[in-house]
Amino acid sequence: MSPLAEKVLGYIRENHMLNEGQKVVAGISGGADSMCLLFVLLELRQILGITVIGVHVNHGIRGRAADDDQRYVEEICRKYQVPCYSFKADIRRMASARKMSEEEAGRHYRYECFERVRENFGANRIAVAHHQDDCCETVLMNLFRGSGIRGLTGILPVRDRIIRPLLCVSRTDIEVYLKEAGVEWREDHTNADTLYMRNRVRHELLPYIHAHINERAGEHIEQTARMMAGICDFLDEQTSAAFDRCVCLMDRPVGCLIREKAYRNEHPVIRSELIRRCMAVVAGRLKDIEYVHVELIDGLFEKYAGRELDLPYDMTARRTYEGVTIRSKVQETQNPEEGIPVKHIPGTYALPGPGMFMSLTCREYKENEEIPRNVYTKWFDCDRIKGTLAIRTRQNGDFIVFDEAGHKKTLNRFMIDARIPRDERDSVLLLADGSHILWVVGYRISEGYKITDSTKKVLVAEIKGEEKHGR
Repeated sequence: MSPLAEKVLGYIRENHMLNEGQKVVAGISGGADSMCLLFVLLELRQILGITVIGVHVNHGIRGRAADDDQRYVEEICRKYQVPCYSFKADIRRMASARKMSEEEAGRHYRYECFERVRENFGANRIAVAHHQDDCCETVLMNLFRGSGIRGLTGILPVRDRIIRPLLCVSRTDIEVYLKEAGVEWREDHTNADTLYMRNRVRHELLPYIHAHINERAGEHIEQTARMMAGICDFLDEQTSAAFDRCVCLMDRPVGCLIREKAYRNEHPVIRSELIRRCMAVVAGRLKDIEYVHVELIDGLFEKYAGRELDLPYDMTARRTYEGVTIRSKVQETQNPEEGIPVKHIPGTYALPGPGMFMSLTCREYKENEEIPRNVYTKWFDCDRIKGTLAIRTRQNGDFIVFDEAGHKKTLNRFMIDARIPRDERDSVLLLADGSHILWVVGYRISEGYKITDSTKKVLVAEIKGEEKHGR
């Protein structure tokens, strides 16, 4: 076994990338990095007991050169008895249709092809050929564009089904390995074009750092990126807990309210992560979200109510009396009666009216616990909930169970019997499990969800209000 393959084997085992008997799809462009990946996997396939499947993607950008790359990869795979599947697309047209850069469109299409082959063969992993220098380039580029600590995690060795076995070796190591093994590779002339920022970092900045500052700088940057990834995992756990304390989800349009009183009790690092998490919830992604956006939103807490700012992906942040809202500008088509779907428990949800929230938590029920008799705090048997809860107003078909025998009453009949004024019935707040009403807020709960001797888990629903903290 070659020294490089031995090093990669240790890295694979250290990061639990592959298990014996698994199938792995390898992305093979024909360049040095992917040829190294292929030949290292071939060296290790008997040791690891794995099956290697090759995938080549022709982007249709470089004409005859790209076709030659495809033929070369297919020839090598035939020679070494590796199943190979090639795909070809017009990436320029695809990028235009999807309104993204050619680089981004190409990356999306490559991974679509990898995933297609993985599914067809029941493969366990997708191996791609990112190496140590790629990780360094990513860290430096993210540092320069102000992406915050998340950008300093670089490229992860394992993400879902995708593995990167070569992150422990440099581009120089790769070229030495291929030359000693007598393996040729294809050159992509676009990789030398310093018009692109990544290529300037690759061909000008990193060589200068290695030559004049520290020849092991790349190794140190990659090690730091791995440490940052661990720190970010820990931060994710802390942020999730803080999200439940500080944020309530909003609807029509989708959004988050960061409550000022709770927010100010958090560490500044957690505050930044909370803002990022809220933007991810609203936009569905974090690409192009930079630290400057986080700072701007944090600064709104020092402004008067009513101040707002525009954000990427048609989001807007606005200072309110309760805190700061981050919302989509796009109004969703939705019947107001559908209300707010309960997507997270524990979770806190904004209600109509200033400073009003519903808090929902689920916990183990202790035998003989005293059930609170507060009008705005109610307990329910969690295991009796059959569907997705919603906080809403009344709909046709709503009913409530009014006795232990399970007899039902339409919500309309209940409201009449409870002498709720006709002009108030459409605004009475409900906690609903489909058409079954758990709680007519301020009036009663359903007997169908009451705590009993057999209850194991209790859902605690509580209406809360906050003081106003406008400036």
